[in-house]
Amino acid sequence: MTKKLIVCLLLLVIVSCNKDTITSDKITELENQIKHQKIINTSLEEYNEQLKKSKENLENKKSESLEMKKTMSFIIAESLDILSDKKEMIQYVFDDFDLKSYDAYRAIISSRAFYPYGRVVDFETKEMYYSFIILKVDRSPENLRKILTPQVKDNIYSLFKNNNIYKESGSEAMLKASLLIYEDLRGQEDLMAQIYTLGVAQNRTKTLELVSENASEKVQSILKYENYTSYDRQGFLELEDRIWYLYTFWARRHHEGNADYVFELLKEFHTNVATEELVTDDIEL
Repeated sequence: MTKKLIVCLLLLVIVSCNKDTITSDKITELENQIKHQKIINTSLEEYNEQLKKSKENLENKKSESLEMKKTMSFIIAESLDILSDKKEMIQYVFDDFDLKSYDAYRAIISSRAFYPYGRVVDFETKEMYYSFIILKVDRSPENLRKILTPQVKDNIYSLFKNNNIYKESGSEAMLKASLLIYEDLRGQEDLMAQIYTLGVAQNRTKTLELVSENASEKVQSILKYENYTSYDRQGFLELEDRIWYLYTFWARRHHEGNADYVFELLKEFHTNVATEELVTDDIEL
């Protein structure tokens, strides 16, 4: 009987030990599952935060897109033929020059109308869009003839008629000197190519030296400040700056292949806006 009791006790101990081992293993397994689940939960929480941020970014972009669409509706509403008979655009360029405040050359170099806005995404205003179109337009004589219709020309002329701004701002003197320079440069292909190359390289010093050597006394006389404009002298701009601009202007026109056509346009412009006839030894305007 005693032996049987001992055997039973031993069996109970063994079973109890096995049970403890199984329970411990189960606990360890559950603890590992909990750790793993915590890792998953943490990852899900982080991913959820990323989704929230992405959603916020999308909402912000949507708002920005709607605002941009509203701001840039002029691009959607108007096609690229905006230059054709567009009085509004002509008025914008004229106002941007502000010839009532600035002499002609200062107005040209200060104008936003010719600022190089290169990409559509840079546009914030209609003015930037106008500038983009002006710079990107095909300047071949054939295309310029299509753009500068009689109506467009009349709109331009009307801005200078019945006032003194053409003469007083120096626009008349710039045009007169420009036509004389064109006549001086006619046939000098190498000189125009050299001026253009220096201009592209932005070598202003050498360009100034070259054009100053070639500017006639008559051109220099026309562009002297006291002869050029009735406005008070402003800033640092000198005679050579105006000479430099006009020579590089014709070098660019020669490079574009439209110099002859632009020459005729300028003569026609003067005929239609001048309050008095100008005659030079070389050119009848």
